[in-house]
Amino acid sequence: MSILIVEDNPVNARLLSLMLSAQGYQTVVARNGIEALAAVSETPDLQLIITDYMMPEMDGFEFIVKVRALPTFHHCPILVASAHTDLETVKRAQSVQCDGFLAKPIDKTQLIKRVKQLLRTHPSVLLDKRIMMDRLDCGLEDYNALINDFAAQVGTIMPIVVLEQGDSDEPISENFKRLLKELAESAATLGADKFVLLYSACVGGARLTRSHCAELRKAIQELEMALMAYTQSQPNAVKRTDAA
Repeated sequence: MSILIVEDNPVNARLLSLMLSAQGYQTVVARNGIEALAAVSETPDLQLIITDYMMPEMDGFEFIVKVRALPTFHHCPILVASAHTDLETVKRAQSVQCDGFLAKPIDKTQLIKRVKQLLRTHPSVLLDKRIMMDRLDCGLEDYNALINDFAAQVGTIMPIVVLEQGDSDEPISENFKRLLKELAESAATLGADKFVLLYSACVGGARLTRSHCAELRKAIQELEMALMAYTQSQPNAVKRTDAA
């Protein structure tokens, strides 16, 4: 799980990184919005963004608008950190759909409290490999093999959810129901918490219907993109072959 810090002041960036690292979080630092956009696409386990407001080349609010336009990161929680705390600035932050505002100088207690709260309310599409390898007590090669098996499940189910999608309360097919259950079990094992929570909410209504498929399709697409980004970031990842 990584937190992206977007901050042009190297002292402030280092301080934020130290505060978060002390709590066990992994951090990535970008000096402005342009660097940050590149970092977003290169960080498959990104779970939260903390951005300054006033920066050269691209300010924090323009950066947020561009992140919100990316389907994979549309719902990624974003905190704005700024010394500008006037009402107009706060209202602008709200207008671009940020999830919170922190006044500089940053108070460590407030920072950690807000980060923990946002991570609880915004479950991970796919938890960081380091967390999962520790949780599963496995090495990188075994973890990559599990991820490839999971990606194969996602690839199998994607065309089916498209076919099953509809506006009616007609129940989904038994085959699709079975595949969804298997995918949810794998997702729970590998830390795909967002899909697990959605699946649980859907089945909590007693039966899965075609009307659930639009939301399920979106969540599966997020998983597919996260898995693809992870695989691309791992040049030595295990690949499934016909001979395997």
